[in-house]
Amino acid sequence: MQPGLFATGGYDHLVHLWSFSPNKPPKTTGPLTIKHSSLVQSMLAIRDTSHKLLTASADCSVSVFDLASERVVNTLKLSNSIYHVHPALSEFCNLLEVAHRELQFEVRDHRLVPTTPVVRFGFSSTRLHGRFVRGAMQGTTFMSGGSEKDGCVRLWDLRKTTDVMKTVPCLPGRKVIQVAFGNEEMVACSEDHHLAFMNRIGDLAEGAAP
Repeated sequence: MQPGLFATGGYDHLVHLWSFSPNKPPKTTGPLTIKHSSLVQSMLAIRDTSHKLLTASADCSVSVFDLASERVVNTLKLSNSIYHVHPALSEFCNLLEVAHRELQFEVRDHRLVPTTPVVRFGFSSTRLHGRFVRGAMQGTTFMSGGSEKDGCVRLWDLRKTTDVMKTVPCLPGRKVIQVAFGNEEMVACSEDHHLAFMNRIGDLAEGAAP
């Protein structure tokens, strides 16, 4: 977001923009003119030609809200609920995590309303990921855990998503729900609060820790 601004959204389907000033409590002028019909599950502040806010909802839509003009300039309609939104490759593209058992990830150009996404990819899973499973982007690499208790982290190169670039078993017998990139390492967190630290090659730097 722009300095001094913070956005919130949730179960009431509304998105609020808050402003902060030194020595003053945060304030909002009311909900933004973004119309979602279900839970707002993810938001991402971007800057392409202007400052914008992307809001993703369980109603299978992503709204692109322009902060300067205070209006929705585009709406992407999907077939599945959107769990999370990430920046991807270009300031005009975003990676979406969606409710699908085989194609959990989509890359879309938010300037357009295409009939199909730019790229769809994923891996076979017996269950949907759910909104508590969150991947991470760095450069051209996307990393994610999953809904299965296989303890694995999977990595894709967005320049070639037809195959998983690498599968790293890091938390055996556990469900990996959160991942993150550090300066020199990758971190995975399981549903039952264990951590695994891996180097960029995928070797465990440290074992699982409670």
